[in-house]
Amino acid sequence: MIRNYFKIAFRNLWRHKIFSLINILGLTVGITACFLIFLYVRFELSYDSMHQKSDRIYRMVSDIKTPTETINAAGPSWAVPAHIKKDFPEIEEVVRVAGNDNILIRKNEIMFEETNAMWADSGFFRMFDFTLIQGDPRTALSEPFSIVFTESAAKKYFGKSNPMGQSLLITGDALPATVTGIIKDIPENSTVKGDVILSMSTITQKFNAGIDDQWGNYGASAYILLKPNADPDKLVKKFPEFLERRNGQEMKESQMYPTLLLEPLRKVYLYSTRDGAKTGNINNVYVFAIVALFILVIACINFVNLTTARSVERAREVGIRKVVGALKFQLARQFMVESVLLCIIAFFISLLLGVLILPLFNSLAGKEISSGIFSEWNNVLILLMACIGIGLLAGLYPAWVLSSFKPITVLKGRFSTSNKGIILRKGLVVAQFTISIALIVSTIVVYNQMNYMRKQDLGFNKDQVMVINTNNDKAKAAFNQEVKDIPGVISTSLSSSVPGGGNPGAYSEIENRNGDLQIANLDLYFVDYDYIPNFKMKMVAGRPFSKEFGTDTTQAMVINEAAAKMFGYKTAE
Repeated sequence: MIRNYFKIAFRNLWRHKIFSLINILGLTVGITACFLIFLYVRFELSYDSMHQKSDRIYRMVSDIKTPTETINAAGPSWAVPAHIKKDFPEIEEVVRVAGNDNILIRKNEIMFEETNAMWADSGFFRMFDFTLIQGDPRTALSEPFSIVFTESAAKKYFGKSNPMGQSLLITGDALPATVTGIIKDIPENSTVKGDVILSMSTITQKFNAGIDDQWGNYGASAYILLKPNADPDKLVKKFPEFLERRNGQEMKESQMYPTLLLEPLRKVYLYSTRDGAKTGNINNVYVFAIVALFILVIACINFVNLTTARSVERAREVGIRKVVGALKFQLARQFMVESVLLCIIAFFISLLLGVLILPLFNSLAGKEISSGIFSEWNNVLILLMACIGIGLLAGLYPAWVLSSFKPITVLKGRFSTSNKGIILRKGLVVAQFTISIALIVSTIVVYNQMNYMRKQDLGFNKDQVMVINTNNDKAKAAFNQEVKDIPGVISTSLSSSVPGGGNPGAYSEIENRNGDLQIANLDLYFVDYDYIPNFKMKMVAGRPFSKEFGTDTTQAMVINEAAAKMFGYKTAE
């Protein structure tokens, strides 16, 4: 029977090619858009899901209360992770991760500046399930000057040769490091991400010995793995006593009172508003999901309207079938099969279009969603079931209308659509146009907002400016002079960062309007004399740095208007 339904459905679709083509086209556009949005939403919700213990992993963050503000830090002080495990049996593992966005690594004549490197404690691979292709996860990051590469990063330095045990020079040829592991490339949907991972003991034992006991020094993220059945809420309530016991006197002296909090790893990307890790926005996920729903509703309404509009043409067919014995539910089933068949055809066309359009969608969304997701049978099955559901839903009303025709009336040619049917179709058209207009208006608003942001005055000149990163501090001045001598170069300057970057978490004590020293969390820049004029920054008050003032190299600071307001000054003057 089902086979017969599909055979008749194919014949009807083939007989009415233009109608079928219009319906398939409308469904294809709607389903393709929904496919892409489904992939985006699924990708956003999948962050950090690759770790088997993700439900027990938390990021530790701090709210630091000062006399004038509360600073929302992305991690605790360096000393907290070093001491907290021994005080709390609920904690199975503690790992610090510190990002490093420009570290120079050299292997013989091959040298790269790694912009996505990080330092991590030895328990990194016990906590996170990043696949080690070579090396021992227990010891890969245990010793100072140990370095672990991703597959892609290792190929840059070693090609096809085995990198294990080989030495490289890091931090501007200053220090030798040994390759102790190779991992598969970390997927895009990971908040903890790096191409090069260096052992944290290099910092804590060599670069900055004693940092493990610095309770007021911040600069690394911390992740904790709780033991099974441990209650994170109860653990958080114990942290104040821990900080008071370990660091109470220093907190009183510095007037900085941190509160330790825990963020579930799976919620860091979408829900956290702190710096320190790549973040998304759960509201964007909701918006895209609603847009997909609206597009789907428009496609279904379009299908219903087109199908019911042909009811007059199919009335005689229904009358004849009823005369020869067809029952109402059999006719309804036939029309539902036609609807599902149209959706299945549109589904496979949409799959092909989705693969072709995905690169463009990635560039627009700023994501790296792989087209391989379409080859995963569970994804395809979910999408196919959804499309069949759409077909059943969209075909329900037309099937009910068409199967309700009375054979005597339609065969005598006295068939006419009811007022209720006309009102419903008009209502569907109004709904379709309303949703379409809402989507168009929303798109225009978003476009105008993005356009406004692109044209907004940034407070500095970015045109005709080239930024060159360098790790060699000793050669910076000489390099700067060499660049300045190049024909066509108008001016050059040296700085620790470009505008908008800075060194976050730079806690400074500055005299406020009342004459008191105020602690503030500022983005700090170290610059030369030419930095401000080179970027054509406008001085609202005071002067830029000048060689005529010898104290400018050690005792001078330029702040922006936002910082002035933070310190209680109503005007910059």
